[in-house]
Amino acid sequence: MTARGTGRGRRVGLTREKVIAAAVTMIDRDGPDAFSLRKLATELDIENMSLYNHVPNKEALLDGVAEALLAGIAFPEEEGGTWQKRIRAHAAAFRAAAKQHPKAFPLVLTRPTQSPAALEAMRSTLSCLDELRLAPEEMVHVLRGYTAFMVGSIMRELGYAIYLGAMDSDQVQQRTEAIAASGDPILTATAPYLADSDHDAEFQYGLELMIAGLAAKIGVPYEAPPLNAPTEESRDR
Repeated sequence: MTARGTGRGRRVGLTREKVIAAAVTMIDRDGPDAFSLRKLATELDIENMSLYNHVPNKEALLDGVAEALLAGIAFPEEEGGTWQKRIRAHAAAFRAAAKQHPKAFPLVLTRPTQSPAALEAMRSTLSCLDELRLAPEEMVHVLRGYTAFMVGSIMRELGYAIYLGAMDSDQVQQRTEAIAASGDPILTATAPYLADSDHDAEFQYGLELMIAGLAAKIGVPYEAPPLNAPTEESRDR
């Protein structure tokens, strides 16, 4: 008897990894709200129940998507450079991965996971700071502060958090005028900048604020990045 490799049954050669890869593709294309196991089964040309040979339910599948995306981040090697250069490279790699999967990556940022990929992401962050010889508790404080900044700024950039942004100059002008109309002197002065967003500049500013603050707290020099230094993302283009 010849094994059937096509049709709506249990497809020969289908694996959990292939199911998750197909889910990533669908979510990147259609967004998480439009995703369902039924649509995934149709995409894979299998019966709905065949998916349960590989994942127990939708939540487990979404956990698998988050794990796969996190495992796919090419964090930089630990050797070479100072802790400040390493944490900048680490942040750039994480943000670049998020921008490659703008619809699927929020699953990484919003689903708690104890997967090996999540542990490796934490380990790689902590290893950037190892030379500082901080107490373990303080290392975790730094890790969580860094993570909170990364999650918040990336969710905002991807459009999953409230922010004042605009698509064109007319919208910027309208929002500037609306903010200034409040009459508050602080809001009026900052209105042109509140009405628009420069994600690259704001991400870099926030990251450098954290690095400079940590350097000041532990009493080591802050090493400002070179002006107009290429980012990890621009080097990849």
